[in-house]
Amino acid sequence: MIKGIGTDLVEKRRIKNAISKFGDKFIEKVLTEKEKEEYQSKTSLHKKISFISNNFACKEATSKALGTGFTKGVSLKSIEVLREDNGSPYLNLLGAAKKRADQNGYEFFKLSISDTKEHSLAVVIGEGK
Repeated sequence: MIKGIGTDLVEKRRIKNAISKFGDKFIEKVLTEKEKEEYQSKTSLHKKISFISNNFACKEATSKALGTGFTKGVSLKSIEVLREDNGSPYLNLLGAAKKRADQNGYEFFKLSISDTKEHSLAVVIGEGK
């Protein structure tokens, strides 16, 4: 059964501006340690911006699917967006996001991320009992 659906659209220009303005402070606010490892492996600024923009959109969509947005302790760093070896994204929920999902019967999430030169789009579906 579908428990929640979330979508988000991010302008990559805004991410680029945030990195330019805040640098590592922005990265620290948005990415978990595992995500930072993948971010550091990107070889160009363009790929780094796409990575953060895609993850940011997915985190926003996940918070919406959970029904909280970024409230009740759910934060950017409590939603981790990782990739399988084939590039497929998957979620790892931490802290308040995991607690919210567990309390509300979410068993798994399906997610899709698409991007263009200018935008990142994410769709997240939470399923459970």
